[in-house]
Amino acid sequence: MKVNPELLPEAKIKKEKQLIRNRFAPILSELSRKIPQTSYEELQRKLGFDSPYLYDASFLKTSLQSWKMQIHDAPILGYIFRNFKPNRHLEFGTWKGEGVVLCLKECSATVWTMNLWEGEPQDGPNTWAYSEELDSDGFHLGDKINTKTSSQKIYHQSDSYSFIGRQYKENNLGNRVCQIYCDSREWDTTNYPQGFFDTCLIDGGHTKELVINDTYKALPLIRSGGIVMWHDFCPDLDVITDMSSPRGVCEGIIEIFSEIRDQFSDLFWIYPSWILVGIKK
Repeated sequence: MKVNPELLPEAKIKKEKQLIRNRFAPILSELSRKIPQTSYEELQRKLGFDSPYLYDASFLKTSLQSWKMQIHDAPILGYIFRNFKPNRHLEFGTWKGEGVVLCLKECSATVWTMNLWEGEPQDGPNTWAYSEELDSDGFHLGDKINTKTSSQKIYHQSDSYSFIGRQYKENNLGNRVCQIYCDSREWDTTNYPQGFFDTCLIDGGHTKELVINDTYKALPLIRSGGIVMWHDFCPDLDVITDMSSPRGVCEGIIEIFSEIRDQFSDLFWIYPSWILVGIKK
């Protein structure tokens, strides 16, 4: 029996990737025209800081497809927090609390951070967008998931319930954190005065709709001269082809670009990184 080669898994994946490339190529081209790149050497001047960003030279040789938040973007965010010294920081997307800890260790800010109480479901009730394998001596509750070798490994949903923000709790920094449990689309911002926050990191849901929602919710709350950062902004076609998170971020930003651009005195992509930065007017 002949098999249609287009039905083979490899052919199907290749076709899907080509469709993604065709769809996003014009979007990324438009982003490149509207949002300039800023090098590490330019960061000090762009942000008006007293000290330069001291970076690992190997970062310049690292593919954006191999980019890691903990290794590559965390030092950039730390540099911004350390030099800007926000008093009040807003974060969409707590997860384990890595971003919160980064901010709290670099400055004296109080952090308001938001996460869905039950985490982000993906592909059914027993798999999650952010599952982690437990160590053999792990004590957390988790689901048992059969592997290809038929052995069992225990996983926990790392972005839900007591796991949310566990890193700032483990570092005894919870006294400087206001943890908000809700869907950001339902978050009532009327309790906060305009310009209440000095900085904001948008790193919650990475669909176009949620990126737009979180941006709209955040902007009125950021003071003049404050800094807004979007994580997972990476308008690189190879990255976009392979990874869904930057697709949603780039789609969201380009869709509302004309509405939000005038609210910033500067808006730029730190290159290389997965970070978009805006300086509020």
